[in-house]
Amino acid sequence: MLILLPPSETKTRPSEIGAAVLDLAAMSLPALHEAREVMLRAARRTAAGPEGGTRLGVPASSPELVGRMLHLAEEPVAPALSVYSGVLYDQLEAGLSPAQDRQVLVQSALFGLVDAATDRIPAYRLSASSSLAQLGKAGSWWRARLQPVAAELRAAQAGGDSPVVIDCRSGAYRSMMPMRGGEGLHVLEVAPVQERGGVRKVISHDAKRYRGLVTQVLLAAPSAPATPEEVAETVSAGLGGLTVELDGDRLVVVDRVD
Repeated sequence: MLILLPPSETKTRPSEIGAAVLDLAAMSLPALHEAREVMLRAARRTAAGPEGGTRLGVPASSPELVGRMLHLAEEPVAPALSVYSGVLYDQLEAGLSPAQDRQVLVQSALFGLVDAATDRIPAYRLSASSSLAQLGKAGSWWRARLQPVAAELRAAQAGGDSPVVIDCRSGAYRSMMPMRGGEGLHVLEVAPVQERGGVRKVISHDAKRYRGLVTQVLLAAPSAPATPEEVAETVSAGLGGLTVELDGDRLVVVDRVD
């Protein structure tokens, strides 16, 4: 099973005490190495420019983030799951290590894809909508470069024992690397909804929390579900009071409220 997560906007900066620095050659998915080098150079150029903070999307209240982007090569690194923070990642167990039959990849505007179990990264500030010097929008720039990687991931999953992809990404990050089902592969988008008095409403503000809960349940299961039906059963059992339904290529998590 492959689980695709969005990055978090907020990140926890690793401790500088005894910390290593970024080593692109040691990261997973080496086919992205050259693209990552290009993106890092563009991020540094952008941070050095007169409108660096605005183009990178740095809040006016945190100008120090521009300086960190300017010196990413010297920034301390840590396991990805300890750097990404926020509502989704708060639902995951600290130090969580996926079993061999499951892989968790985080879509990243800086690195393309990050393996949550093995990659060590710095705290960075860059999103799919960031506008980079000479490259344009990060999400658009990555799309063509991630296409062959997506094809390899699809083929690997389709030929495995659990031909299922759980897509927890937001729209901007799904556009960076579209992942569609077919040819033996099932791609399920996690879609939380709230039901009140029989009327359902899409959950947008708190959607990340539900996606984090689904991820935690699937990673904690004894084995990776092999079919969409098994995914729904596993998540339903693990989430307790929530209802889980299959609706085409959507895994609908229903939170009924009085």
